[in-house]
Amino acid sequence: MKRLLLSIFAIALAFGAAAQNDSLTFVNAKWDVKEIGKGITLKEFHFTGDSRIFDSNQYISIIEIDSKKAKGHFALASNLGYITPTSKFAKDSGAVVAMNGSFYNMKKPYNSVCYFKKHGVEEFVFNEKMAQRDNGAVAISAKGKLAIYPADASEPGNIAPAQTWPSTLDAVSVVSSGPILLVDGKDARLDENSFNRNRHPRSAVGTAGKKVYLVTVDGRNAENAQGVSLWEFTKIMRWIGAENALNMDGGGSTTLYAEGENGNGIVNHPSDNKKFDREGERHIVNALLFIE
Repeated sequence: MKRLLLSIFAIALAFGAAAQNDSLTFVNAKWDVKEIGKGITLKEFHFTGDSRIFDSNQYISIIEIDSKKAKGHFALASNLGYITPTSKFAKDSGAVVAMNGSFYNMKKPYNSVCYFKKHGVEEFVFNEKMAQRDNGAVAISAKGKLAIYPADASEPGNIAPAQTWPSTLDAVSVVSSGPILLVDGKDARLDENSFNRNRHPRSAVGTAGKKVYLVTVDGRNAENAQGVSLWEFTKIMRWIGAENALNMDGGGSTTLYAEGENGNGIVNHPSDNKKFDREGERHIVNALLFIE
């Protein structure tokens, strides 16, 4: 028994040391930092070789928007009944920054499967099958300010008994998604299931004070980017300084756009073409925009 306890203690210390090393590697990385607009910063880093985190290769892209300095507003984009690349949503609306939105039906009628309201008009209300993938929301006020809300503020991570809760938010545009990752600086509860546990490309929105973070982690490419679990993604969102964070649609939908970057505006490596380039963008149903 004594040997068993010592072994468990040794394993715990090893995991603790690995987690600490990952956070130090992340914070001390020599990020490629570029100001792409007033109050808007793009940060990218390829965690590979000696800089691997979570014992894996990762490519992380972050757009940080300081709403105190940046002149513009957040908005949602959709084209009801059609699928559209994130970059086209951005270009059609004149957005300087965009990220893919929430989960959707990949077959006709190509609708959202999470609550979606744009400019006061509800396009989709509720899908009971979404579970934790519908336990948080991004809400945009009439002035274009963005906030993140959990379905259950008392127990973040829970599913709200009445899934029409996003309709009660005081906002002109709302998109729900999930799981919720952080609420007021604390980790939300994550269910133990394959969606949360397996490594995938991921997208998330984070907030801290006046700052909004749009974050993508590439994946499905073992040599360059393996993707992350949602426990790992929660750590990343905390490390960048987010106090609230909501997971959005991921996988092949994961796309981050910045006007003028890399020719087509794509700053991460969408995985739909199974290549580690910026050409594998997927057609999606809705997107989050920042318009100057």
